[in-house]
Amino acid sequence: HPSLLPFASRRMEWTDVHYRQLARLLSKHTWLWTEMVVDKTIIHTPLLDKHLWFPPEQHPIVLQLGGSDPALLLQAAKVAATYGYDEINLNCGCPSDRVAGAGCFGAALMLQPELVADCMAAIQQGLGPSTPVSVKCRLGVDDDDSYEQLAHFVRVVSTRGGVSRFVIHARKCLLRGLSPAQNRSVPPLRPDWVWALKRDFPHLSFQLNGGVLSSYAVNAAINIDGSSQHAALGPGAIDGVMVGRAGYNDPWGVLSDADVSVFGAASNPAVSRQQVIADYCKYADAIIGRWQVKDDGYQDPNIRVLVRPILNLFHGDRGGKKWKHAVDAALKAGGLTSFTDLMDKTLGQIPDDILHAPPRSSHEAALILGHGALHQCFDALPPALAQPGDRARGENERRRGSSPSRKAQKREQQQHQVDAAAAAAEQQRWQQELQQGNCCGCGDKLAAEAAGSAGA
Repeated sequence: HPSLLPFASRRMEWTDVHYRQLARLLSKHTWLWTEMVVDKTIIHTPLLDKHLWFPPEQHPIVLQLGGSDPALLLQAAKVAATYGYDEINLNCGCPSDRVAGAGCFGAALMLQPELVADCMAAIQQGLGPSTPVSVKCRLGVDDDDSYEQLAHFVRVVSTRGGVSRFVIHARKCLLRGLSPAQNRSVPPLRPDWVWALKRDFPHLSFQLNGGVLSSYAVNAAINIDGSSQHAALGPGAIDGVMVGRAGYNDPWGVLSDADVSVFGAASNPAVSRQQVIADYCKYADAIIGRWQVKDDGYQDPNIRVLVRPILNLFHGDRGGKKWKHAVDAALKAGGLTSFTDLMDKTLGQIPDDILHAPPRSSHEAALILGHGALHQCFDALPPALAQPGDRARGENERRRGSSPSRKAQKREQQQHQVDAAAAAAEQQRWQQELQQGNCCGCGDKLAAEAAGSAGA
């Protein structure tokens, strides 16, 4: 089932229940994923609904857990079971050092397959037999990046942990030396490794994640014919494709035609963005203050939070930037009576032909994404699939046991210091703006990020 991926690191709060509501208005059949929710958060938070509640129309939906303690995951799974998720996933792929170093979960867990298996057994104990479970992971971590090691991870987790579903982000993860953003692009994609896993574990289910930026690319990946490499790897060998960051950066371009182009539905649920916004307004107005309303009148969620998911709805279209600026100005001015009031005051910036335009076909969206050339990620497998001795590293990575020169070490250390200082300054500025109420998330930083088509 093509799916929508949760963001990691400092973006964990972006693919929240509000964004998923927008995604569901665009596609009725796509499986939606929550952001990663840490087990201790579920156990201790006084605002449980804020992290786990979702409207019934968001089914089918997957809850992704973060953690590495089987006992804590057991407790969290018991709580999550009461909310009726369709699947529970354990995150073994997040590259953030804040995650990998905090209780050793995320991608660092790939180095401990036996622990992952015990965690999954505990989750299943807490859920009972009716809720499926899965694991999301990378191809490898740091120097533990051979295909043989990945196959060992899958073998241990599936046999000892009882897991039959794996979502594979087809890149390795470098916890030492790369930021989370760099880990989404620097390690090379090796999508053929997912087909190699299907070759070697035909009884298990595998989904591909990484670099798939459109519903057209989803179809291209699902329909790859790998029968020349292995007889059982014809079209449909992999069981799904997960789309992540692209679905947030351009929700209309990625999701609006998904039901027709990927799932074969007779029609798409959204006839125009005007309809999507009208339906989202009903949801937003009803949920304002649902989590809490403080004595000073602060509401959680508030209009500022609820507008974030739709800010990229006009990605790349005429009037999109003007509308974002109008939204920002209206939020700063205050006095808004509802979410609908905000839209009434700002949507005039969008030309009518854009606002009422029907969804683009997946073919048209792929042409736009590729700047005139058909962008389909990849449409074929290499002549030979991954073997035990193969590694997921790029050509520019140092070989095991080699030592960089002193100059190279110094340059690397200086660059790490610069990156760390910039990241700390950015995070401090972002937090200050949020605390002061001076930023709705639609400033130049978001616009610049939305302009890029980064992979998940």
